[in-house]
Amino acid sequence: MEITLLALKYFQKTAELQHLTKTAEQLHISQPSLSRTLKSLENELGVKCFDRKGRNIVLNQYGAVLLRHTERIMQEIEDIQKEISDMKEREGMNVSLYLYAASTLISSLLMAFHKEYPDIHFFIVQQQTEMEEKTPAADLSLFSSMYPVDNDHTVTLLEEELLVAMPQDSPYANQDEITLSELSEMGFICLPKGRSLRNITDYYCQMAGFVPHIALESDNPETAREFIHTGLGVALIPCVTWHTVQSENITLKHIASPKCYRYICLSWKKDAYLSPAAQKLRDYLLQHFHEFAATSMGENEQK
Repeated sequence: MEITLLALKYFQKTAELQHLTKTAEQLHISQPSLSRTLKSLENELGVKCFDRKGRNIVLNQYGAVLLRHTERIMQEIEDIQKEISDMKEREGMNVSLYLYAASTLISSLLMAFHKEYPDIHFFIVQQQTEMEEKTPAADLSLFSSMYPVDNDHTVTLLEEELLVAMPQDSPYANQDEITLSELSEMGFICLPKGRSLRNITDYYCQMAGFVPHIALESDNPETAREFIHTGLGVALIPCVTWHTVQSENITLKHIASPKCYRYICLSWKKDAYLSPAAQKLRDYLLQHFHEFAATSMGENEQK
């Protein structure tokens, strides 16, 4: 027989009460079962741990050594359980988020969420490429798509029109709207290849009958704005999540043909555990994303 935690637990309680009947009652076991366990423990150690004194039993010198180590072992077990429980609790307050789209908008949303739930922490990853149909490895994934995506683990948060951003002095700046084919000879400022908005731009240009000439690749709206202003090229701009590109030197034009849209979608782990913290953030995004998008657009129009 090996020394088990159960045997040490029975021994510790017996050493505390120094009475077999009372110990068995408190452990909710029979006295013969207690006696057999203690006897097996003593046989394993090769010594007696208790001496009889009338109807009671008392620890002897060997029992005192065993009790000292047993108490340390039991304290270690308690510490293990507590530390793991604390770790699980802390992990339950962390949320990982893959951010493939709407990065300029999501910061204000997360700040508002943090005010309501200050104990929840975020781990945000901004990938260089996007696999829209892949189940996210993170708790939540915010991405864009050419089509709305809605299923048991994905919800479309926002439909946004793509507009053409061009300098105010562009020959097309006075038109109310423009066809995409009119821009076939112009340079385009786009995201790097593999990014969803770049794929969408390429797709709509192909629908219009041309392959866009890429003048600059950048995933930063501020950089895109500066180079559009200098006349380096034009860009297809999501009207809500990239609204900061607009300025007094840049005009945004609706595209008459083909009508261009993209969709912002939120996805979470499929058929997998989602922590309460991740559920709270998911529900907050579902409830408030459109509200923050509208507020952000309103603030930009007032500038």
